[in-house]
Amino acid sequence: MKTYIAAFFLLLSATFVAAHPYLIQRLGIEQGLSNNYVLSITQDKQGFLWFATEEGLNKFDGTRFITYYKEEQSSSVQSITGNELNEVYTDPVQPVIWIATQRAGLNAYNYETQSFSVYQYNPEDPQSLITNDVTHITSSVQAGKGLWVCTYYRGIEYLDIATGKFTHYNKSTVPALPSEQTWTATEAEDGKLYIGHVEGGLSILSLNDKSVKHFVHDPQNPNSLPGNDVRCIYKDTNGNIWIGTSKGLALFNANTETFTNFHNNPGNIHGALSSYIFSIKQLKDNKLWIATELNGIMILDLQQNQFLLPEQIRFEFIREGDNNYSLSNASARYIFQDSFNNIWIGTWGGGINFISNAPPAFHTWSYSPTQMNESSLSNKVVSSVCDDGQGKLWIGTDGGGINVFENGKRVAIYNKENRELLSNSVLCSLKDSEGNLWFGTYLGNISYYNTRLKKFQIIELEKNELLDVRVFYEDKNKKIWIGTHAGVFVIDLASKKVIHHYDTSNSQLLENFVRSIAQDSEGRFWIGTFGGGVGIYTPDMQLVRKFNQYEGFCSNTINQIYRSSKGQMWLATGEGLVCFPSARNFDYQVFQRKEGLPNTHIRAISEDKNGNIWASTNTGISCYITSKKCFYTYDHSNNIPQGSFISGCVTKDHNGLIYFGSINGLCFFNPDIAINSPQIPPVVITKVRIPGRLTSREKNETAIPISEGEIELTHEQNSFNLTFNVQDYSLANQVEYAYMLKGLENSWYTINEQNSVTFRNIPPGKYEFLVKARLHNQDWSEDTTSLRIHINPPLWLTWWAKLIYILITISIIYTIIHAYKKKIDLESLVSIRPRACFFPSFPSYLCGFIIILI
Repeated sequence: MKTYIAAFFLLLSATFVAAHPYLIQRLGIEQGLSNNYVLSITQDKQGFLWFATEEGLNKFDGTRFITYYKEEQSSSVQSITGNELNEVYTDPVQPVIWIATQRAGLNAYNYETQSFSVYQYNPEDPQSLITNDVTHITSSVQAGKGLWVCTYYRGIEYLDIATGKFTHYNKSTVPALPSEQTWTATEAEDGKLYIGHVEGGLSILSLNDKSVKHFVHDPQNPNSLPGNDVRCIYKDTNGNIWIGTSKGLALFNANTETFTNFHNNPGNIHGALSSYIFSIKQLKDNKLWIATELNGIMILDLQQNQFLLPEQIRFEFIREGDNNYSLSNASARYIFQDSFNNIWIGTWGGGINFISNAPPAFHTWSYSPTQMNESSLSNKVVSSVCDDGQGKLWIGTDGGGINVFENGKRVAIYNKENRELLSNSVLCSLKDSEGNLWFGTYLGNISYYNTRLKKFQIIELEKNELLDVRVFYEDKNKKIWIGTHAGVFVIDLASKKVIHHYDTSNSQLLENFVRSIAQDSEGRFWIGTFGGGVGIYTPDMQLVRKFNQYEGFCSNTINQIYRSSKGQMWLATGEGLVCFPSARNFDYQVFQRKEGLPNTHIRAISEDKNGNIWASTNTGISCYITSKKCFYTYDHSNNIPQGSFISGCVTKDHNGLIYFGSINGLCFFNPDIAINSPQIPPVVITKVRIPGRLTSREKNETAIPISEGEIELTHEQNSFNLTFNVQDYSLANQVEYAYMLKGLENSWYTINEQNSVTFRNIPPGKYEFLVKARLHNQDWSEDTTSLRIHINPPLWLTWWAKLIYILITISIIYTIIHAYKKKIDLESLVSIRPRACFFPSFPSYLCGFIIILI
């Protein structure tokens, strides 16, 4: 064992930080899981995940659960022998899932042959399993040859897989063992077996001489085992032995035979480190994940902390909560990392919690009614957002005032109740050129925040009149242009005084309900209205040009006007995204559904560092990729909040993150990550089913096993269903499929919202089913998955049946001709005039030739 690792943990004083915001998806009985009490997880060699629950075994094919239950004794179908399970374990060599039941022995399921083998106690066989209550399964050092099987009452069993015989390790065979009640066991390369007992401490059994060393908790010794109920033992990649007990986590030092435990540390907040430990796993990023009772997941970064001083060492926590960054239950029972590096957590009563291998491209800060979560908003509708340039984000809500976020945490709330605002509905915001903040409210005028003095002041646009303030814009002369329901106000930045007020009565303003203002490269002002279209004005508000529906423009509703880095003017309208390529002329292009927009009500616009245009809509977010001149679209399947976005509510921070406000929180993302999707894994054909007839009781279906990429069907099975998917669940909602049945129709067909296809009444013959996939907005993968399908003809259409038909036909023809010849020969004997041929009209040489053929 690495000595620096052990030294690093001595005299540990732990401190805690909030967990990295892992986005968590929840899967439970609503998604088809048999039971929400999940005790163990594994993955087979074909990539399918298996879950042991309190009621039934579950196989997950990437999109759906297939459940296995105990069948009744009268049934001829093979099945698991008990529904209450403790563990599932993948055999490292054979295509077998080993299943530990709580009271019905050990099961082995061969997923290639779809057959079960059962190992149970047999009083007449001394080499059978000694008891049927199995708690844990793990391989021996010689992987594939033997298994260690822990039992609750009768010690440890060693199963020789080749012979099916068990060797018993209990008090009868190893008298030095202190207890026969065992939770877990792990074999080390040095021939020692580490055994965790039920309330009996830790034993280390030497397999060579059957000597035993025993360790229990000593209240007087801080370096003793922290608890006597040892539930899990884990050996990390450095050879360190971690012990999970009923009183917390411990690290065993084999050289000194002492324990570094955590439960006595001063930083043990709320007794978190004294929790009951159920599972320990080292993930591929060298972090140790620990599943606990009532305290969720503890995470220790081994690499980051190895050289820190003891008081600097930190744990992260993922706890139970009511948002997408929390566990569904405080009691975590099992941790598993799949082949795609996704993390699966089995919980006690909360089903499965899933964490993707990579952080999602889109994140959302949403409303929480408890206000206890530091990452929650005070209101679910985000109506404005502003980056102050100092690392803080000021989020205006529709009824909850202003929420200030820093480093992903809410650090302040400003509202009407605290007298910072005249209204809690904050509709727009701006950081001016001096670094101060402006907030426009609904019927509350302007709240101005001085960032140096950290103080609010109220600015009235019209004396004793509350106005609906909708948009701010600072021009190059340091004038603040303000759009309201009463026209446009212009304020001098230095004096904070109104110097102009334009409305329909004193100017050429198209409408008083102003929603957007921007200045183009020619110095002209573009002013968009709620229902009068957009007008283009000189700096003294002389109308240059107007665009509305009466003159053929796409919409009168202008939600935002944005000037791009290339000087283009982009308009978010109620009927599409509009681009004016140049401010020198007024030619424009309208982007609507036929150009690739799934929704044409554009709410807000921003631009990334590569010049791509991002737009929020009523159904999601779209990005116009300027280099490809096409749209990428994103919706709820990409973790975007459901429902409409808010008009004009957008900002971009100094890191390039874009923020869009919606009716269900603030959505933010890194444009580079959103555009650059991960590589898609190959498609797997998961099931072939023959639909049955629908009866009054049930629908009978037959599953066809797939053998080496080929299936053979009878002529009665010429209607069949194929199910397929990619096994990386993190991509489940982002995949589109295309298929072809080669030999029937050599054309590709696209499936957008499902991963199965049904063929009906296919003629007998040989076919090849091809399927490929792509992620949304990406090109089709060049990799295709194939399945050869041979539909046998009915008995009367087989090749040998056809051969018999030909032989019978030839025999009949021969018989007829032979009978006719005899008849002619007979007639020739009695004829008065002899004939040269029995065919009167044929020449004699032809008759001779026919006779030879006969």
